[in-house]
Order: sequence, then structure tokens, then C-alpha cells
Amino acid sequence: MKTYRFGTVLSLGIALLAFPGGDLHAAKHKAPAQQPAPANNRPNPNDPGGHSAKGFEFAKKKEFDKAVEEFTQAIQSEPNDAKNYFNRATAYRALNKMDEARNDFSKAIELAPTSANGYVGRGEVLLQQKQWDAAQADFDKALQIAPEDLPARRFRAFVLMSKSEWDKAVEAYGKVLEKAPGDPAALERRGFAYKSLKKYKEAIDDYSKIIEKAPKDPDAYRRRAFAYMQAGDTQKAADDFKAVLKIKPDDVDAQSRLKALETRANTSPVPGASVAPATSAAPVSSVPPPAASPH
Repeated sequence: MKTYRFGTVLSLGIALLAFPGGDLHAAKHKAPAQQPAPANNRPNPNDPGGHSAKGFEFAKKKEFDKAVEEFTQAIQSEPNDAKNYFNRATAYRALNKMDEARNDFSKAIELAPTSANGYVGRGEVLLQQKQWDAAQADFDKALQIAPEDLPARRFRAFVLMSKSEWDKAVEAYGKVLEKAPGDPAALERRGFAYKSLKKYKEAIDDYSKIIEKAPKDPDAYRRRAFAYMQAGDTQKAADDFKAVLKIKPDDVDAQSRLKALETRANTSPVPGASVAPATSAAPVSSVPPPAASPH
């Protein structure tokens, strides 16, 4: 089943920090055609031994154990450089070594307390460890330093979802959507928060926006169908389950729920009998929640 994710582990090609004022790769300088460019042969003063660059390359190839080794040697060469701790922490996180990652992010924060990166990185580790309040504190601090930091906003909103603080989650994902209009993950999660608040119209609106952008996504129709069921509109719910089956004809869940809705619609109630709501035929408790990752 498809879920919207943007990855618990940030893409290391993006998450790893470059040298101050430069790239992790040797710069290519233009030179007259008859002369070689000498810059590639000079050692980078910001990376004694070239260990940071080697670690970065290993991380791009997802060889995270080797990346950790290189970043460790970089730390030994430059023990007061926050980026090396940040990069090693990111590699540790990719290896699911969360305690080591948290310690390195904390060291990066100690060395560079005015950089939002360390707080976002440590907050993500704390989030994965389900230390919600501590994670939220780090994301709040990151946003104090860098109010436009979109990952920090996403993670903070996800923490509020995880704490079932639905009103705050709706507001937080609204701010994400201000920076990333139409983002399907943010819409999905805000829709879930609205539904948890029994604001079904708003939830349906968010799921509909996802469908507009991804009309072949069966789970978007499925989520909207459940919202329609909870709102009492079983006909539109049935239409959405039909849409799921048009995309995935063998979807057993959609088949059974559509059959239940159609059976109930075709059954004449016995006079004087108590009729259960239509949603009882297909419990909404099995609605897939948003992806476990904040991404």
C-alpha cells in the first residue's frame, strides 16, 4: 500500500554539511586551454587528509560504516569542526545507531549553537526514539534560529500528530503548506488530523486536493472514502471505493467495503427496527493512518 513519505533518514547527499565556504568536492577552475587546472591537486585546508570528502563519497554510495570511519578520522584532524560531528551523526542515523547519532548531533550543537542543522538532526533522532517533548523542543529551537526551515516545520508538525494534539497539528501542517503548497504528505496528515477532530468536510477537502494532483493514487481515494463514511455520505464513499478498484481491481479491502455499502443500500429496513449507521458495516478503525515516518 502506497504511503506518502519523505524518508526518516534524510537524503545524505543533502543532509551532509559541506565545508565552510566550499563544496565537498574539489573545485574545478577554468584555465587557459594550454594549462592544466591545478586546484584539484591542492589539499583542501578545510579537510586535512581529505577524510570528510571521502566520508561524503562513501555516504553517497550508502557505505555508511566506511563513512563513519572517515568522519571519525576527520574529527581527529579537526576536533572543533561541527560539520564532521554532524556528518558522522547522519551516517550513524543511517546505520540505526541512534544513541551514537544523538551524541554526535549534541556535539555539533555544542560547537555551533547558532546553526539550526544540529537541532533538526538531533530532533529527528529523538522523534525516532519517540521522545516527543524533547524532539519538539529541538525543532522549536531550530525554528527560532531559522524560521523558514521547512524540514523543521515538517518534523514539528509530525511530533504534534504523534502526541494526538490534533488542533495544533492542523495549524502546524497549515504552516508547512504555506511553504510547500499542495504537498501531498502534509495534506494527508492534516486530513488525518481534521478527521480525528471530526471535521470531516475539511478532511475531505484535503484528500480531494491530493487526488487532484495524484488521480491514480488508490490510497487517496481510500482515505477520502473513509472520511465520507464517517461524514455519513455512503454514496460518495462507495464511489471512492469504486475508484480504488478501477486502479487496483484485486484490492480485497475495497471490494469488501464496497459490497458492504451496496448491501446495506439495497436492504430495506424492517419497520420499527433499529438500523445501525452505514459505517458499522465497514469499521473505519482500520483506516490506514499516515505513514509512520514524518517524511
